[in-house]
Amino acid sequence: MTALHKGACPSRNEAALLRIGMLVGTVSVSGGGVIEAVSSLSRALARLPGLSVEIFSLLGEGNETYPLNDIPMHLVESRGPASFGYAPGLLPALRTRELDVLHVHGLWMYLSVAARKWAHEAGRPYLVSPHGMLDPWALSSGALKKRLAMRLYEAAHLQNASCLHALCAAEEEAIYKAGFDTPVITIPNGVVPPSEPAPPALWRAALPPEAKVLLFLGRVTPKKRVLELIRAFARTWRPGSKWHLVIVGPVEAGYRERIAEAVDGSSCRSHIHITGPAYGNARASAYGSADAFILPSISEGLPMAVLEAFTFGLPALLTPACNLPESFAAGAALQIAADEDGIVWGLERFFAIPEAERMAMGRNGKRLAAENFDWDVIARRMATLYGRLASRQPGGLRRSLIAAAGLPA
Repeated sequence: MTALHKGACPSRNEAALLRIGMLVGTVSVSGGGVIEAVSSLSRALARLPGLSVEIFSLLGEGNETYPLNDIPMHLVESRGPASFGYAPGLLPALRTRELDVLHVHGLWMYLSVAARKWAHEAGRPYLVSPHGMLDPWALSSGALKKRLAMRLYEAAHLQNASCLHALCAAEEEAIYKAGFDTPVITIPNGVVPPSEPAPPALWRAALPPEAKVLLFLGRVTPKKRVLELIRAFARTWRPGSKWHLVIVGPVEAGYRERIAEAVDGSSCRSHIHITGPAYGNARASAYGSADAFILPSISEGLPMAVLEAFTFGLPALLTPACNLPESFAAGAALQIAADEDGIVWGLERFFAIPEAERMAMGRNGKRLAAENFDWDVIARRMATLYGRLASRQPGGLRRSLIAAAGLPA
């Protein structure tokens, strides 16, 4: 069963010269950074002349879909384990649309099988954005299942792509280290700055008016070192401190008990708050109610949460694994290590910084986001790449891809 949401699909003889299909595992608001990136990129591409975008995904249960304006969206039912998402209706849905290029977001699902079959039948190209799923830490998580998936279908999917899309230099290196020689093009995600001030988050009313908020926003998982963050915050907290640690995001099953124990056993549990997930406007309210942002992760692609925090003028504490070295160079973030002692060092240093200097860091982050991560600029680079893939211009695929990405040959 296929459902079409929002917007009529353009026919082949309409004005769009280049038709792009976005293939993603979920369009639910709980889908995290991948659907945020797909949504924002699609909307930016749709603003360009001569190009149309359609989204293909799996039909979720009970979750609100991410806002996609008038972009046509095809949702198909899946069967069996949700982690694989076997969807017999996906390939027929792709067949009905005369796409020029298919852009696959993510790995390890039936999407990979369907994309390769579609490309073989249609004789048209596809590219793949792993979104950090080939990074060493990601490959080590559930390693046995991923090795089996790689052998059965994922290696063929990646090897037969016209190119792979990395979000940063570190991800490009990880792709090559994973053993693939498919051309890799590096183009970052972008970020949409807030158009108006966000209302206060609901949890902000429970804090004292003079409270300072250190915000973690994202999936609460071991790789993001939230447990170490809680322990480090407790070690650095002193009686009379105005700082509160607020953790916003869905907590991974099996991790929740450890997080609760760490909070309950801390000497400052009244200053540590686990608020649950926030989507849409609630997400913006969380940034707008914070004074600083922290992400002590050991593995990221290019974290959307950090870029969003920058647009709200929040100074940040980040690990090198967040893959934003330019944020340290720009004076927008303080570099920390992902272990507990490293987070303690970072927090002590950050809390000692004068307020005026922290505000200057926030302004630097806002400037960095505006200058380096503008979705309209990134969409134009992606559109050029799609055009090169669709036209298969002579002169060597790798050379044309590098030129399309605006990089030196």
